[in-house]
Amino acid sequence: MNDIALIGLDWGSTNVRAFAFDENGQVQSRRHDDAGALKLGSTEQFDAALAALVGDWAKLNPDAPLIACGMVGAKSGWREARYVDTGADAATLAAGVIRVETSLGRALSIIPGMKSDEPDVMRGEETQLIGAGIGDGIVVLPGTHSKWVQMTDGRVNSFATFFTGEMNALIREQSSVGKALSTAPNLSDHASFDMGIAYARAGAASWLHDLFVLRASVVTGQKTEAEVSTILAGWLLGCEFAAALSMYPQTRGIATIASETLVPWYQSAARAFGIGCDALNADAATTNGLWKIARLTS
Repeated sequence: MNDIALIGLDWGSTNVRAFAFDENGQVQSRRHDDAGALKLGSTEQFDAALAALVGDWAKLNPDAPLIACGMVGAKSGWREARYVDTGADAATLAAGVIRVETSLGRALSIIPGMKSDEPDVMRGEETQLIGAGIGDGIVVLPGTHSKWVQMTDGRVNSFATFFTGEMNALIREQSSVGKALSTAPNLSDHASFDMGIAYARAGAASWLHDLFVLRASVVTGQKTEAEVSTILAGWLLGCEFAAALSMYPQTRGIATIASETLVPWYQSAARAFGIGCDALNADAATTNGLWKIARLTS
C-alpha cells in the first residue's frame, strides 16, 4: 500500500466507494461507506467523511491526487461541478473538473456530469462510460434512474433516462399495489415475468389501469402476491425497453454496466424483446474511468 498513486472515489447519493490505485492504474485496495452525498449537509461533513474513509491512504503518499465522480458534484453535494455537453470525451471531462480543498493536505477533483439538450442529465455514468471502452453501440446503465446511451466513436452521442428503479421503489413502498405485496420478485417465475413484459408491450395508454388490475388480482385471489410481484417487475422493465427501443429502433443488442443482481433481469428482458445483452464489469468501468480522467487533469 506504500505505492498509492491515486485515490479515486465513486461518491453517489446513498454510499461512497473508494479505490487506491498504484502507478500502473491497478486497484490495490477498495473501501465502502454509507456516507452518501444526500446524507451529508455541509462542507465540514463531506470533509470529515472523506478523511474517515481514505485519510490513512492519503498519509501514505502526500502526492497522491484525489478524484471523485458522482453526486458529490451535484448542487446538493459538496460543490457543484457543472455539466458538460453530450459528446464530451475524457479530456473534456478532465478539463471540467472543479477542486475543493480538504483537510488531507490536497484538493479533491470532482468530475462534472453530462447533459443533453432535451434536457437529460447524468452524474457518475459519464465516468463509467469512459472506462468501459465502448466505441459504438447502445450501453445500458440500470439503477434508480436507468440510462440508455448511444455511443459513437467512443463518445456519448445521445442518451435517455428512465425512472424505472425509483418507480419500482415508489410503487412497492408507497402505493396500494405495493401494500398488497410482501414477496420479492422471482426471475425464475418465467410465466409471471413474461406476463409483465406483455402488459408493457401492449401499450402505455393503459398503464394506470394495468397497475390497478395488478392490485385487484391479489385482492380477488386470482393471482398470488408472489406472481404479481414478478409481473410488476416484468412490467416495469418492459416499459423501459419498449420506450428505449422506440428511441433507438436499430438496436440489435445492448451492453449493460450493472450490478450482478440486475444483470439477469436485463438479460431476460432483452431476450423477450429479441435483442442480445452483454454484461460489462461495472466495477472495472468505474475504476478505469476514474484513472483515465485523473491522468488528464492538470
